Amino acid sequence: MSAVVALLRAVNVGGRTVKAAQLRAAAEGLGHTDVATYANSGNVVLVPGGGASAADVATGLSRALHEELGFDVPVVTRTAAEWDRLVGVLPFAAQAREDPTHVVVCCWDGVPDVASVRSFDASRYGEEVVVWHGTEAYVHYPTGQGRSRLTLDVLSRAAGRVGTARNWRTVLALQEMARERSR
Repeated sequence: MSAVVALLRAVNVGGRTVKAAQLRAAAEGLGHTDVATYANSGNVVLVPGGGASAADVATGLSRALHEELGFDVPVVTRTAAEWDRLVGVLPFAAQAREDPTHVVVCCWDGVPDVASVRSFDASRYGEEVVVWHGTEAYVHYPTGQGRSRLTLDVLSRAAGRVGTARNWRTVLALQEMARERSR
């Protein structure tokens, strides 16, 4: 059975707290095994229980967390193989080696609107560069994300999808965790 990487969107900000222990307990309560969280920021890697697909994991975790916490928790998932693929096509390899915190992967809950992303002009927001690829977008933030006007909300509107973003250091850590759990 292959591991699944599950990413929670917009947690641990603005009073929407999800503790790592709550996330692990929710996943285990759904029958998933070998559950591990990373960086207490809405990252969990697990082996799905009962033949659940990655989509089933997203739906189940979102529902379970909503029931426990009382607010919506969008969850985006990728299989270990999909995670390896998204790592393998990184368009900013040199920048990621230089500073992995300035390279971000946005994972969408489906394929973005093609017309919208083709017409999207990242230069309107600054020096950032965006490469759209399937169900992900790769962003290089030369001066960091902190003050950038190219936010996840801007990218989500362009994509027409719900998504969440992780820096390259986190992406690689989650890849290693998924590999350790895949059989």
